Amino acid sequence: MTTHQEKMKRIADEKYPLAAKYDPEWMYENKMGCQCLWLAESLSRIMELKSGMRVLDMGCGKALTSIFFAKEFGVTVFANDLWISPTDNWKRICEAGM
Repeated sequence: MTTHQEKMKRIADEKYPLAAKYDPEWMYENKMGCQCLWLAESLSRIMELKSGMRVLDMGCGKALTSIFFAKEFGVTVFANDLWISPTDNWKRICEAGM
């Protein structure tokens, strides 16, 4: 069993300070492959995201990146995924306060 501290060591990276703010349990519970918040944070460094913008998150998986973009940049995100139920993602998005 992986402890909370071990998960934090794997997820927290000083190169990704925005992503490091998110609960590692939540990220592990909802991950679908790589550390998607690191990818989202990297993308945000080369894109100018401003509050009020609209973003399309195609292939959003479990909507972690959608939640990240909305919380961190105040953008409105339209998210969809072929494999994940929109109802399940909507519940996750609402639970995240978005």
